[in-house]
Amino acid sequence: MTTDPQEIDLPDTPVQNVKPARGRFNNNNVVPLLQAFYPPGQIEQMRERGVDQRMMFGINPYYMALVKGQEFRGPGGDVLVPAMPPSRPLEALVVPILAEADDMSGEKDPSNQIRYSPESLKGKILHKYDEIVLGYTALACSAHCRYCYRLDIFNGSTGKGLIKADDLKTYIVGYNTTLAAHGGVDADSGARRYPIREVLLSGGDPMVLSNKNLYRYMAAAAEAGVHLVRIGTKEMAFRPQRFDENFAHMLRVFHARHPDVHVNIVVHFTHPDEMLVRDEHNNYVKNEQGYHQWLPGVRSALDQVQQFGFVSLENQTPVIARVNDDAPSLRLLQEELRRLNIRPKYLFQCREIEGHTAFALPVEQAWRLHNEAQKGLSDTARSRFAMSTEWGKLEVVSVIDGPGDDATCTADIGGVFGDGLVVMKVHRSPFSADSQGDLVIARRNPHALWLSDYEDRIVYDGRQPAGARYRRFDAAGNDEVAAPQRALHSV
Repeated sequence: MTTDPQEIDLPDTPVQNVKPARGRFNNNNVVPLLQAFYPPGQIEQMRERGVDQRMMFGINPYYMALVKGQEFRGPGGDVLVPAMPPSRPLEALVVPILAEADDMSGEKDPSNQIRYSPESLKGKILHKYDEIVLGYTALACSAHCRYCYRLDIFNGSTGKGLIKADDLKTYIVGYNTTLAAHGGVDADSGARRYPIREVLLSGGDPMVLSNKNLYRYMAAAAEAGVHLVRIGTKEMAFRPQRFDENFAHMLRVFHARHPDVHVNIVVHFTHPDEMLVRDEHNNYVKNEQGYHQWLPGVRSALDQVQQFGFVSLENQTPVIARVNDDAPSLRLLQEELRRLNIRPKYLFQCREIEGHTAFALPVEQAWRLHNEAQKGLSDTARSRFAMSTEWGKLEVVSVIDGPGDDATCTADIGGVFGDGLVVMKVHRSPFSADSQGDLVIARRNPHALWLSDYEDRIVYDGRQPAGARYRRFDAAGNDEVAAPQRALHSV
């Protein structure tokens, strides 16, 4: 039976002066904030074009101060954000632009997530990879990233909703019990499957929940027998005050009751401006020993969570146009995160959500940017560049130039390579992980923003069943097998 958090002393984090303002572009709380960036006529134009129907505006006082470069103090008068120049990258992260609604091509449900949501809890959990279940525990964030691939949650376009803590526990126990009864084999397919050992609390952002509600989900997962509870959050960038002594107290209580369960907090720092102090010339400030100075609020948040040996931190973020689309910023981001014991995990390609063309870099450009950013970093500070697709996480391993007119090669080789290749590795594969470790190799497309832009160029497809993975080309490089005939097998 789930421990009732009402019976446990779990004081909540004070919310004075940290509540976000969110709403459509004619909302009385939102209009004054937008007017800090746009004249009234431009705001109205964006509203008429449906930008706020795509995603409403949302920001809290702390992050607004960070964007505008204004001093921000906590309730006790301590400086959390010193006065600095405005941050253009962070403005591009959260402030709407007209271009969002210019091209609304893309997917309502990114990477067909609903496909991996079991019928009994449709739209409330995702069970894409055998060993981990994602539960939607919150439908809000402290601010709204304009590129957010959870767009459908905020605009309600796909009907996703909240999972109850007890329902999450019941699903995990039921799945693992059934799997064990069949000897670790799927009863229908006969494939080897794996038990659920991890829960990802997601949303929205679980850290907008009260400590009592967050504990309820964590305890339910632990009582279901998982080994690790992961919390996906951007609150350490948006609202670091959330990680206070009261939150630390909740972690102590959780660990006391579930000492064998690890807690993994996956933060979402996107640009160094979210964590480092800048001077009046917009240069990052270093101390006398030559180390970068972190924002006081973020450093305090880290101190609270890093005091525990059962808690680890990782970071992941997409590469976004006008935000972090330069190698020095990405390199500094990962270098500083690792120095403060936050392990860089993934840099993602911007997902193919509706309106993504306003934020996405071409895949090959983003890969080169990521590759350049990894130079000068040790392996402990490096990340993987990946696309989180319907068929799993595809790591973009390499972009290869074509042989060129002067190269000596056979017609077949020249036809396959064409103007070059993009090599992707199936880093994570759904369900029984049949295609994990295999490759997807496609001829280059410098304009491709997502995997869908490569489908008619694939020369080797590890997602296909054996015997259908190679695509034949004639001497001129023309595809001998029409793309519509090569439908992907079901995973």
